[in-house]
Amino acid sequence: MKNCPVYTLSSMQGGKNMLNGYFAFGVPLFLIILYLIFEWIRKKSQVQYYIGFVLLLIASFMTVFSFQVLQEFWSADARLDLQLNYSPDILWIPLIAGILLVILNCWRGIKRIYQFQQERKQQHIEK
Repeated sequence: MKNCPVYTLSSMQGGKNMLNGYFAFGVPLFLIILYLIFEWIRKKSQVQYYIGFVLLLIASFMTVFSFQVLQEFWSADARLDLQLNYSPDILWIPLIAGILLVILNCWRGIKRIYQFQQERKQQHIEK
């Protein structure tokens, strides 16, 4: 038992680091800025479809990250919300934004596939 490490709450601090306001909101903010940059590039580019997939990846990562932060809050000590410098309710904002962006990008992808099928049918009719 001498070599067995002893883990205490202060040594692990898993939830506290993830629930740090700069981390919990900084990462989604960075991802939103990155999303807006790629959205601007998509509008100006000829290869919109590939960049659309990148946008879906960014939105998906933001959704999963935000959900992980919420899970960390739910599994944390009940007294942790008193130690946070923000209201835990606003942890939902990045998750909801991410879900909406995923839905938007999935809709764009489905629309593009439908448009591609219509173009192929038109080409077959013209031949």
